[in-house]
Amino acid sequence: MRILLAATVSLLLASSAFAVDVEHRFQSTVPRGQVQRVLIDVPFGTFTVRNGTADRLALSGIASRDYDGQHERDWAQKVVDDTSIEFVVNGAQATLRRKFGPQADSWRARKFTGIDVRIELPPGVDVEFATSAGEIDVDGNFGDLEIGLRAGEIRVNVPRDSVHELNASSRIGEVHANLGTQLVDREGILPGRTHFVNPTGGRSHVNVHTTVGEVNVTLSR
Repeated sequence: MRILLAATVSLLLASSAFAVDVEHRFQSTVPRGQVQRVLIDVPFGTFTVRNGTADRLALSGIASRDYDGQHERDWAQKVVDDTSIEFVVNGAQATLRRKFGPQADSWRARKFTGIDVRIELPPGVDVEFATSAGEIDVDGNFGDLEIGLRAGEIRVNVPRDSVHELNASSRIGEVHANLGTQLVDREGILPGRTHFVNPTGGRSHVNVHTTVGEVNVTLSR
């Protein structure tokens, strides 16, 4: 299974070497206020989540897409220039969502524009992904963590003492968990679920799943 996944990634990287992209960089910061939970409502992309300062939510990223010919390049540049990510705060919840201007307001523009974003959140906030496909890398001290992909790779590194319960699974692929005192490796079709409970400490519930792909979880000490 690992060989198959590695071959797939290598093929994608080789293909991308011949692709030419246009890009648009963006960033945004909002006060934390009363926010205790962050919902990342972006259907696909590459996401890096880290702890930032206690009083704000911050993001920075790149919108990109490839093109064919100079005429399409001009159009593609306008699309990415009008594409970004924004925080929408409503009381105790902040939602991260895509933001499209008039140049990106079409199905084709939205469907094929890639997003690569770094998100910095206060320690202890709950995080949930409403994302179908992509790569997710979470490293830090958070509250409840919910990640469920249809396809992609998930990497999670959180303090062991902060976690009360962990569930990590994949339907087709690999699940690797470092529980601090034990290494658990599962792979193949229906590789099973890795379950960990810390009865003496922690409050966070961490649920991580991909239908097809790879899950790597580390409970650091």
